[in-house]
Amino acid sequence: MKFELKDFRNAGRLLAGQAPWVSLAGAITSIDRELVIREQETLAAAGHAPRGGQKAMNSLFERMLGEADGWTHQPRLFRSHDLREWKMDFLRDRVGVEVSFNHAEAIPWQFTRLNIAGESELVLPESRIDVGIVVTAMRSLKSWSRMDSAVGTFDAFGAWLDQMKPILPIPILLVGLDSTGWDPSAVFQGTRVLNRG
Repeated sequence: MKFELKDFRNAGRLLAGQAPWVSLAGAITSIDRELVIREQETLAAAGHAPRGGQKAMNSLFERMLGEADGWTHQPRLFRSHDLREWKMDFLRDRVGVEVSFNHAEAIPWQFTRLNIAGESELVLPESRIDVGIVVTAMRSLKSWSRMDSAVGTFDAFGAWLDQMKPILPIPILLVGLDSTGWDPSAVFQGTRVLNRG
């Protein structure tokens, strides 16, 4: 799969050649049309597939960024019982990753979570980060996999990142997954509302 990058506060330079970025970029480029379709079919056979492809994409990342490659999945940020549910998607060598195919209203929280993981002294020491990465869909992937029309895309994430600059000191690399050129697939049923792509 191809991808597009938006660099915020020199995150790209900080990540260049580093093991977490090499691993993540390798996982992304290994994803192709057939792999996503097979993942959706597997989820559907188990009764777990939504109408769009967001769950299949999340499932692929969960499998590809495993402990064998040094990643921690869903590390807790806080010891406090009240904040116990705050977790990142993935962590490796002080690089935090959020894989986001969520409702567009959740976009600022993806950046906030990474910022807290890098800036708060209350975050568990083993969950602190120096750089964050957010992976999301370009319009092409959202449309191709018929994700819910409310799912935020790379453009919206980029606009939020620009607006949040005064309150985000942590370097963040925004990664947009691009499926331009992939033939349509009937495996994705989509939602009843017209997908605005």
